[in-house]
Amino acid sequence: MSGGGGSLEQGFGTAQYGGTTKAGAAYRIFTTYHNRDHFPDLGGQDGGDSSHLLHGGFRADSDLSRSDALTLQGDIYTGGEGASVIHSLLAPPENIAAFAHANFSGGDVLGRWSHSFSSRSDITLQFYFDKYIRSGPQYHEDRDTIDFDFRHHLVLGSRHDLNWGVGYRHSADQTVGTVDVSFFPANQAGHLFNFFVADQITLAPDRLFLSLGTKLENNYYTGFEVAPSLRLAWTPTNRQTFWAAVSEAHRAPSQRDISLNAALAALPGPAEVALFGNPQYDDESVWAYELGYRTQVNNRISVDLATFLNSYRDLQSIEPLPPFIEPNSSPALLIIPMTFANKMHGTTGGVEASVRWKLTDRWTLSPGYSFLKVDLQTYPTSMDTSSVEQTKSSSPNHQAQIRSHFELPHGIGWDSSVYFMGPLPEQRVRSYTRVDSQLTWRFSEGTQLTIVGQNLLSDHHLEFNSDIGIVNPSRIKRSAYAKMTWKF
Repeated sequence: MSGGGGSLEQGFGTAQYGGTTKAGAAYRIFTTYHNRDHFPDLGGQDGGDSSHLLHGGFRADSDLSRSDALTLQGDIYTGGEGASVIHSLLAPPENIAAFAHANFSGGDVLGRWSHSFSSRSDITLQFYFDKYIRSGPQYHEDRDTIDFDFRHHLVLGSRHDLNWGVGYRHSADQTVGTVDVSFFPANQAGHLFNFFVADQITLAPDRLFLSLGTKLENNYYTGFEVAPSLRLAWTPTNRQTFWAAVSEAHRAPSQRDISLNAALAALPGPAEVALFGNPQYDDESVWAYELGYRTQVNNRISVDLATFLNSYRDLQSIEPLPPFIEPNSSPALLIIPMTFANKMHGTTGGVEASVRWKLTDRWTLSPGYSFLKVDLQTYPTSMDTSSVEQTKSSSPNHQAQIRSHFELPHGIGWDSSVYFMGPLPEQRVRSYTRVDSQLTWRFSEGTQLTIVGQNLLSDHHLEFNSDIGIVNPSRIKRSAYAKMTWKF
């Protein structure tokens, strides 16, 4: 059991119980709850985004025989959260920040059967069902998803470790829109099929491995896509590994990309700026190239280095459409429409480095740094003038962090982290440095007290902002909480 509270995490708790039956089956049940306070908006006032969640579930694992194992697990939850949304009024034309609340609930159940034919061959069959209901803040959604997966693992000879499988998913939703956001058609259902195969080939025992694989997926909107991958790992010594990878991935369209109807802003006239989905929207694709090196310098220092280059095509842009008069409005309403399109492309590249340094038997430091360079352009047919800069500025060029773990006497542990994030100029987000610290006291075998402080350097800071966002951003604020944990 655990429980606590503080300034942002105003109250939370967990109760979990597990054991085994006389037949040897293992089980556990749990329930959790949290009540989170709001963040401040850009003006320092209540951002209206407080939330609460009650969540419970179970899991049971049983060996049916020497060759068969069964897992059954499920979850159920209910909660709510607030948001400050942009609401457009036409008479008179005004765009106001309105507080809205969303209630959500749902549950899922998963069953998985595994059968072992031998030490070199086994299969897994999995079934999953999920029910999800959300009311607000801008539309209502009720979604049911059912999913089947089959996987076969097979060791062939001394060199091949093969996995292959097939999957099927059916997802159906019903939505009820508002004057701010709706979907056309309101109700949709789709089928998704996939097949994958992956083979890890031992080219030199304990030294050189080649992984080849591909996934074929027939998604809800754009048909079949192929996603191949290749990965090579070379371990010249027990303390060093070099690796390289090439892979292709796709982002299939979502219901938002295809069916959205959203009011973005009201203008004098009266007029309205609206964003529409595009039924012809296609997949976004990337070819990813990676190189990495990992070494255990000695018993106290390990280093990870990686570099990457991603080549993107058919990324999302937002294109203007010809204005038109809404025929069913009185007085006449001028619609200034925009829609999604696949008219942006480009590359991203960068490096990442991390170190784990055990200075003493009690003190460990883990510094890290990453650099990201984004180069995007629109295709010649695009009329989008903002998406390139908005997308480029969605991630900072520089990020760094250092984490410290120190074991003090009498069962006390001290963990601290410092994070630096570079600016996002297009979103008017300044660079910031965040400091978190945690003190843990294990004063008996099954009891510990934890005191946590987050964002200790500043009272609040902004992490993300978007000019086309329908939900107003909030600022992250300084917070602290205490937590007590009992194990018995």
